[in-house]
Amino acid sequence: MTKNKENKQSNIAEPFNKDKSFDKSESVEESATPNYAKQLDGLGAFCEKISVDTGSRCKLNDHLLQELRTHQTELMMQNRTLREAQQLLEMARDRYADLYDCAPVGYFTLDKAGRIVEINLTGCAMLEKERAYLIGQLFITYVVASDIHIFHQHLRDTFCTSGNIVSKLRIKVQGNQTSLIRLESLVASGDGVGRTVMTKVSGFKDAETLNLEWLRENRMLTQGIFRLQEEERRQLARELHDELGQWLTAISAEAQAISNSVSKDSKIYIGIRAIRESAGKMNEIIHGMLHQLRPVLLDTLGLVDSLNELKRRWCTHHPGINFELEFSGKMESLGELINITVYRLVQEALNNVSKHAQASKVKVRLIHEHGGAAADNALLPDQEDTLFPIASVNFPATGFLRLSVEDNGKGYDSNHRFDGLGLLGMRERTIAVGGEFISHSVPGHGTQIQFKLPVG
Repeated sequence: MTKNKENKQSNIAEPFNKDKSFDKSESVEESATPNYAKQLDGLGAFCEKISVDTGSRCKLNDHLLQELRTHQTELMMQNRTLREAQQLLEMARDRYADLYDCAPVGYFTLDKAGRIVEINLTGCAMLEKERAYLIGQLFITYVVASDIHIFHQHLRDTFCTSGNIVSKLRIKVQGNQTSLIRLESLVASGDGVGRTVMTKVSGFKDAETLNLEWLRENRMLTQGIFRLQEEERRQLARELHDELGQWLTAISAEAQAISNSVSKDSKIYIGIRAIRESAGKMNEIIHGMLHQLRPVLLDTLGLVDSLNELKRRWCTHHPGINFELEFSGKMESLGELINITVYRLVQEALNNVSKHAQASKVKVRLIHEHGGAAADNALLPDQEDTLFPIASVNFPATGFLRLSVEDNGKGYDSNHRFDGLGLLGMRERTIAVGGEFISHSVPGHGTQIQFKLPVG
């Protein structure tokens, strides 16, 4: 009974509880409605903001797109301009390549060792080789052996001096033939390589080469003439000494014998004495001629004694001129050709001083240099002689003789051409033995003559 009552009470109370819970939920919905409205308002504002931002972004995208299109147009124009510039550069490159390769002269670039760095097609044709083969090759391998020293000097001058260096030499072509070329080189500042123009010499230039060959032949002939001249002088001196000298000695002896057999008061004695005096005078003249033709001391005692004797005899005839003679180095074993050449050069130089210089002092110096010539041993300053320029023939030598003749006379004008053969003879005699000759003079300041003769 009690249990049913409790269930009944529970059933009676259940509707009340449902209503109460319903009321509670209703109160919750009513309390949540303002928050939901706020969220809706916030969502609306957010959507409105997104809409605004989207519009702004759309406007920004349109602006960027417009800028990209403008930039694209500018890039296309720049690309077109660059393509046109590239075409112009390629055309210019092709044009200058044609000018370089097809030029009528050979162009090539050399380094300091003489290797070919670059060369055009004309240069390849002149050397008769392909460009790929020539690059890196030494140019000297194509030079004729006798002209190698010319190329070495050309290469040194190119890299050691400023300005254009010009040389002529021969190169080897087909077979055993040679071709004469002209090289003109210049080193650009900061470049470090020599740019060279190679030109084939022909026509008028060949005539010039032929003239040089004739000049060499003439000088060889002159050298032979000097040798024959000295040999003839030797023979003439021997005949004068052996033949005429003996006859004069015999005349003097016969005159002495006759004078001993006659009275000193007779006319015969006076005549005999005149004959002896004439014979003695003739003997002195012959001795002078012998000394001029061939100095006896040169064959017997050597160059130094011969020059000292020449000085003694010259001072006897020219007492008013102070003569200084100096030697340096060994003067023995120089050879007959050098001895007679030095003697004749000094003899002719003194002859010029006595005839033309009007000097009060003359100085002769002879220096023997072994091996290469030292720069500080130069007798005279290097000066160009406009009367007879430096002329030389390169021969291998173990040393050099430097001879200088200097006077304080009136000098001469180097621009004036003389008809005399004194300086010309000394110059040709010097060249005949492969030496060098320099003559320098200033009016009123004397004359300086320098000779450099190879020994050995």
